[in-house]
Amino acid sequence: MGVNLCVWILGLYLALPLEGIYPPLCQTGYKISNIGSGCSDIDECGEERHICGQWGTCHNRKGSYWCSCLQGFHQEGDITSMCVDVNECIGAGNKYPCGKNGTCWNLEGSYRCHCPPGFTTYGNNQSKCQELNCDPFATPSTPEQTLPGFDSLLSLLRNNCLVLINSSGLAGATEKTGEALLTGLANVTDVLQLQSNGQGGNSGKVTTLLRTVENSIRLIAPQLRETVSRINTSHTEVEVVVRRDRTPPRGPVRLTNENIQLDTTWETAIGDDTNFPGFGFAILLSYKSLQTLTNSSEQLSSRVVTVSVSNPNTTNLSEPIILTFNHLKSSDANTTCVYWSEDGEGAWSIQGCASVMSNSTHTVCSCTHLSSFALLRGIQENKKCRQLQLVMWAGASVALACVVLSLLMTLWCRFVSKKRNGGSRPEQHFNL
Repeated sequence: MGVNLCVWILGLYLALPLEGIYPPLCQTGYKISNIGSGCSDIDECGEERHICGQWGTCHNRKGSYWCSCLQGFHQEGDITSMCVDVNECIGAGNKYPCGKNGTCWNLEGSYRCHCPPGFTTYGNNQSKCQELNCDPFATPSTPEQTLPGFDSLLSLLRNNCLVLINSSGLAGATEKTGEALLTGLANVTDVLQLQSNGQGGNSGKVTTLLRTVENSIRLIAPQLRETVSRINTSHTEVEVVVRRDRTPPRGPVRLTNENIQLDTTWETAIGDDTNFPGFGFAILLSYKSLQTLTNSSEQLSSRVVTVSVSNPNTTNLSEPIILTFNHLKSSDANTTCVYWSEDGEGAWSIQGCASVMSNSTHTVCSCTHLSSFALLRGIQENKKCRQLQLVMWAGASVALACVVLSLLMTLWCRFVSKKRNGGSRPEQHFNL
């Protein structure tokens, strides 16, 4: 209250005319009142309509005024300066607003990025130009690599990719939106799960499926218009979170579906800040009907899930991601956190993944890389069998070594004995 009183007294003082001067003079920002001999505030915003410039808004206050600017404009002087355009292309701390391979075009209150062929902004003309390879979306040349129903989707994705890398970064260059492509991916994945459910035994097709889905969704995610996109079909559930800004987002990221929860951070999802393209995303896609993928001894205890982020370097994350799996059966025990390794034709592997906590209903996994993940039961039994085989082979090797050593000792004894006796009494040596 004391501060408000001081301000009121100061305003009253400034509004008074100067003593001993006639006609009276007023302080700066005030004028002689039409009523009486006092001074009244000058409304600079009303009398000088464009005092803040075309892109500014004037705010009057006692004895003065201040200007606020629209986004993309700033003041080069104090708060009463006119608003002028910000040249984002040469702005301090923004050396490459369009990336090292892009060209920045300044506009009034904004800017636009122009990309060379082979690079794209994914339809957002203020994102950095990113190199994009369309080869992963080529139709497989051999029947062994073909996934049922995926030919038409791959054709759409390839056309979409080619448009992106030849559109010079202009917004709205694609006919198929990210949402439509994401829906198509979920539907095709549904059909494939129905056709392959229960067959198993084809690791190569599993590798092709998981790799194709991951490549596809990494192309689709930057084109999504919504911050959060969710699709839940009969056999596939996907959630994508996208953030767009000139500075990298910070803080935790949590994606959840019916049976799996992903916990990570935007720092992990984006990676190196210096290469931040103007967007970041995190993806959680789960398959509801992929049962036995390799052989009958390795049974799934959870849904299979694919995790992907905008960070291109995910083989060794700075911080591990946390996955919480619900068990398919509450009686499942001794589950193991695994990921799908593409070594050879493909197989489940425990490398880089560890179980943080497990009970009868769910298991929490920590993994230092990204891929497709699941819980398996039966691995412990397989480990015991492999350990038993190892012991048997070791025992057989030791026994064989002993036999060889015994034969060598026998031959050596015969040689020494023969040398000492000078070759006499061969029959006695033979009996020995």
